Amino acid sequence: MHNLLILAAASSILFVPPQQPEAALEPAHQRNQVYKEVLREGLKAGGTTVSLPSPTFRDELDEAGRRAALLEVCGSEQALTNFLRDSVTAPHVLKVSDAKTEDSTIRSVDLWFVVRADLSKLDPLKFIGQADEKAVEVGNMRFEQRLLTADDLKPRNRTAQLEGDAPHWFVELKGRLLDRIAFQAVDEAMATRADDSMVVAARVDPAFNSPGDVTNQWKNLRDGGPANPYQGGASYAKISRLKLKEADDALIVEVHAAFDEPNGWFQGAPILRSKFSPVVQDQVRRLRRELLKNRPKSNPS
Repeated sequence: MHNLLILAAASSILFVPPQQPEAALEPAHQRNQVYKEVLREGLKAGGTTVSLPSPTFRDELDEAGRRAALLEVCGSEQALTNFLRDSVTAPHVLKVSDAKTEDSTIRSVDLWFVVRADLSKLDPLKFIGQADEKAVEVGNMRFEQRLLTADDLKPRNRTAQLEGDAPHWFVELKGRLLDRIAFQAVDEAMATRADDSMVVAARVDPAFNSPGDVTNQWKNLRDGGPANPYQGGASYAKISRLKLKEADDALIVEVHAAFDEPNGWFQGAPILRSKFSPVVQDQVRRLRRELLKNRPKSNPS
C-alpha cells in the first residue's frame, strides 16, 4: 500500500469549472473530505486549474459496465486478456498529459493496473504506519516519507485522526530528482472504505506554504540558490473489486494525479516526464510482489 502514494506523488486533463456537483461523488466515499476536495478543485497553479477525472470504476457499475470500462482502458479484447493476467509482470495502462501555466507545467498522470488481493485485508492503518519506511530509489530519483506528529501539526492548526473507519493523516514527502532538484511537501491524506472499494486521496496542504521546519518548498541543487515555494499536487487512488468470473480475486487499481513542475526545475523540458514509465513499472511490480507475500503459493510469471 505504501507504493500507492509514491505512484501518485511521482505521477486526461479535463478543463472544467473548479466546482463539480456533489452528485459526482460516490455516496460511500462522501465522508472522505480530501477526496471531495481533489475532485472538486483539482490542482490550481500559475493561473490554471486542472481537474482530476472521476473514477473509471464507480461502485455502482454492474458486470457489463465493469467489462465495458476495462475494454475502454485497454483498447482491445486481446489487450484486456493480457491486462488481467495473474502475473507480477502483467501490463499496466499509463496516460500522461501536460498543461502549461504562467511559470510551470502541470503534469497529469492516469494509471490503471490489476492486483490479486483480498480487499477486506487491505488496512489503511497499516498503510499509514508504512509512511516512515525506508526511502524508495528508482530512476535516479529518491523519495522518502515521514508521518507528521501532533507537535508537527500544532503550529499549522492541523489535527490528524488515525482511528476509526475514515483515517486522516499528514505525511511529509521529500524527494531528490535526478540530482538536480530537492523538494519537500506535506500531503494531507484520507482513506475511506465501501463494500467493494477503497479510496486513498491526498493533496499538498497549503497550510504548510509559509516558512517553517516543515514546509512546501523546492531548491535547485546545482545553483545553490534560495528555497522556492512549491504549489504541489493532488491525487487519489481507488481500489475496486472487479468481480469477474475469470478473475474472482482481482482488484483494479486506478491512480489519478496532477502535480506542478516549475520551469525552474527543467525549463519546461520533459526530462522528468520521461521517467514516469520506468518508475511506474517498478512501483507496480513492487506492489504486486508485496501483495504476493500474503497469498497462497502460486507460480506467477
